[in-house]
Amino acid sequence: MGFLSGVFGQRRSESGDYATFGEWALAIVRARPDIVSAEFDPTEFAITYATPAGGWGQISLATPYRSVSAAPADLAGDVLVFGLHRLIDNGEDVSSGLAWATVAPRLRPVIRQAGELATRVQGLSIAENTVWRPLLPCLMERVVIDNPTSMESVTPQHLANWGVDADTAFETARANMAELGSAIVDVFEAAEGLLYLADEDGEMYAGALPLAAGWIAALGAKAGALPIVFVPGTVGVFVGFATSPHRVRELVAVARGLFDDAARRVSPVPYTLDEHGRLIPFTVPRHHPAWPAIRSAEATLAAQVYATQHDGLRADLAAELLEDHAATLMHTRGADGIETTYAPWADTVPTLLPHAHNVTLTNVETGATFGVPWHVLATEVDLVPVPGLFPVRYRVQFHPGAQAMARMAAAQGLH
Repeated sequence: MGFLSGVFGQRRSESGDYATFGEWALAIVRARPDIVSAEFDPTEFAITYATPAGGWGQISLATPYRSVSAAPADLAGDVLVFGLHRLIDNGEDVSSGLAWATVAPRLRPVIRQAGELATRVQGLSIAENTVWRPLLPCLMERVVIDNPTSMESVTPQHLANWGVDADTAFETARANMAELGSAIVDVFEAAEGLLYLADEDGEMYAGALPLAAGWIAALGAKAGALPIVFVPGTVGVFVGFATSPHRVRELVAVARGLFDDAARRVSPVPYTLDEHGRLIPFTVPRHHPAWPAIRSAEATLAAQVYATQHDGLRADLAAELLEDHAATLMHTRGADGIETTYAPWADTVPTLLPHAHNVTLTNVETGATFGVPWHVLATEVDLVPVPGLFPVRYRVQFHPGAQAMARMAAAQGLH
């Protein structure tokens, strides 16, 4: 009861306050003469900046926000300026000059939405200037350096300076979570049936615990049930157990509340382990009582991540760095209350198609449109992922021939 009352008693974060604070902080960072450019990322609640030497860094605004909130109103501006300047000064290329043996213990993995990979800073996309890898649908794993006053993203330049490859950095970062993971398992009381680590200041990197080898499995073994893990925001982690269909539905509902209230969201989707111990989405059959809520979670995550990616791709198109139109992933709710996603494909238009539950095909001459489930489209069209894009998109242009169109029209209807 204590856990549930704590969750549902949380104050909903005001996204407008965070956005206003972010723009205020961005103006201060941009005013520094040693900053070439800077951008505010509302998803990460962070500012990414570039220096004249070609380096770049990222400032998490969580600590400055708390400091300013606690300061008298007449001193808030001075507190923010001082805090931001200190974070920038302490984060200037200090880690890239350290030896691997020195920096390795400070590496941590983080789980993030992947849409930002298409965003550019100083002409380079985040994907090109960040050490990352796909983790789950719409989610990536990154490696960061746990500095005393900031969290620093690891870049390809860091790896070159340290003389290690990306796999070594990822495995080292995950291994650094082992001690915390073991300690959490030791104190976990299986009788409670729930584990919620809020980690509000992010100091423990609890949101990365699902990446610690054996952690989820150890919790499941202690509880004697299939574990289900959620990473609703960039801080904290929530774990429950699939003891009954009703229990699964409860867990998904609680996690959705945590996701909706998170200052910086990651995912409302439930995850578990496959037979090889790998993290995978937790799925249930359509008749399961949790299916509508899980479907909603999947659609919500996909819509958010693809929207962020779409903004980056649209900017590339405007800058003539891209020739193809990036289709928007639409998120809707049917008359039956079931949520779904669909992406539009207009005949003859070169399109980067996001992976969706459904695709609508439109004849540009007649305007006639019909929708088909993705699995039906995949039987008629050779869908090949575009290299370098995550979340995945598929390059399409001309609709298939008349017979294929007729077969799809016969199977039309949003899934």
